[in-house]
Amino acid sequence: MSEAPDDWQLLIGSWVELRHDGRIVRTGEVEDATADSSVLWLRFNGNHGRQLVAKTDGYEIRQIGPWQDQGQDQRH
Repeated sequence: MSEAPDDWQLLIGSWVELRHDGRIVRTGEVEDATADSSVLWLRFNGNHGRQLVAKTDGYEIRQIGPWQDQGQDQRH
């Protein structure tokens, strides 16, 4: 697992962990990111949809690897 780059656009298509206060909130695929890397959209498996994530909300992104079908959302 690696630290995500500051440029969230480099993460588009990657599988990442969404963390808050050091804890894993969710995992998903980075579907898109704004040009200024202030916001990204995470897509989850199955019927879980997607989530808008803003850097100002205190989230940390950790890259796990390239997108792969995990079969189900991995909540912790």
